[in-house]
This record gives sequence, C-alpha cells and structure tokens, in this order.
Amino acid sequence: MNKENAHLFLPLIQALADGKTIQMRDVVSEKVTLWDDLDPSDIYFRAPPEEYRIKPEPRMFVIYINKLTNQICHKKYGSDSNWECITVQEVPE
Repeated sequence: MNKENAHLFLPLIQALADGKTIQMRDVVSEKVTLWDDLDPSDIYFRAPPEEYRIKPEPRMFVIYINKLTNQICHKKYGSDSNWECITVQEVPE
C-alpha cells in the first residue's frame, strides 16, 4: 500500500475493523482462482488491492422441487402436493 493506492484499501480496512474476513487471491492455474482467508493479525496489504476481497456472505434460497419430475422452480404452483420446499445455502468460491 502506498499513498497513490491507499484509498483503494479503505473498504478492506473498514471490513477488517468490523470483524469481517479478508481473503487473498491464489491463482492456481489460468482457469482456477482460489481465495484464501487471511489471519487478521497477519494482514499487511503488500499486494495490489485487486488481490484482496471481503469474504462474501453466503446467501439462502428457497426452491421447490417436483418429486415426480425433478423440475425445480422458485415458487410453488397451486396446492400440488408433489412440490417439496428446499432451503439452499450458497457456498461462495
């Protein structure tokens, strides 16, 4: 971090102060990028700001699956008892 790019780190620093997890990019190959959680006591922001991110919060979804056809929908249609409600939690990459 330097005076020219310090403003780009502000959201990361605020997130760190708020107790959120900061991640750093780990390029495994040309097509695979992983994000590693950083230890809050060991963050120095030496890489460019685009190499860091605030760990995304997982989202929850409710979907309906038809037990007969395996069709998936975002809402239940009528009073058909063949539709089963499922709650799904996203797993951020």
